Amino acid sequence: MSCKKMTLIVSFALLIGCSSTEKKLDTTQKESRKNSGIIEKVAVKNKEYLKLDLGKEVVPQPIISTGEVIQKKEVNGTKFIEVYDPLEPLNRRIYYFNYYLDKYVLIPAVNVYEFIAPNMVQKGVSNFFSNLQDISTFINSLLQLEGRKATITLARFGINTIVGVLGLFDVATRMELPKTYEDFGLTFAKYGVGNGPYLVLPGFGPSNLRDTTGKSIGAATIYNIDPYDSVGVDVNNWGVAAVDAVNIRKETKKFRYYGTGSPFEYEYVRYFYTKYRDTLIGINDVNGRGE
Repeated sequence: MSCKKMTLIVSFALLIGCSSTEKKLDTTQKESRKNSGIIEKVAVKNKEYLKLDLGKEVVPQPIISTGEVIQKKEVNGTKFIEVYDPLEPLNRRIYYFNYYLDKYVLIPAVNVYEFIAPNMVQKGVSNFFSNLQDISTFINSLLQLEGRKATITLARFGINTIVGVLGLFDVATRMELPKTYEDFGLTFAKYGVGNGPYLVLPGFGPSNLRDTTGKSIGAATIYNIDPYDSVGVDVNNWGVAAVDAVNIRKETKKFRYYGTGSPFEYEYVRYFYTKYRDTLIGINDVNGRGE
């Protein structure tokens, strides 16, 4: 074989090899661009999901197994407050249950109540239960050695009960007697009792062990005092309790379970509840010092 023929054969082989390599590179680049496009679409989709408007309902997905629960999360570079939540899997299940209780029972009941009851009646019902709360405020003000607050609260309760017809009319506020708030959970906090584990209560929502204990004592206190029994009004009646539940949900109607559109809603609610209670404790500390 002559050198000329050998050169032609080698050149032809190199040409075929280069062509095959170029085709492989083109295929690889196309696949890379395709994958890049998919990733970009997924990123955009996730970005849009995180930017859902408040109030837009998202179908909730409960976390079942402990392994799926992330104890410490970070969103947009901001760490959530570290809240002691050893029962998070159970709390998430109850949060999920509350969503359906809210959707099919409480919110429809509130809507019916707002439709059939005039605004004046709704205001009177709200005042009635607010007046009952003054009993707890009075007792806890005494326990916290806040004599001035206890005196004002007792005066409010007496005036609204007698002149305001069992608290249906808030006469005391018109007399410039300020409305204050205390509960047994705040009293425990004042004397150094910690939050304890975070809890989500069926029907009631976010709480913690200290506040749940305080709520139980507060409910038992009202049950035993039964302040309006002498005039034939039983505040422990199931009907009164049902109206109270509807009234409470009406006053917090703006909040909806799974209504933020954020996959981190559980953490947000846990964070804001804890900060809210810490703020109340801080306010009470300031007031206790007379500042």
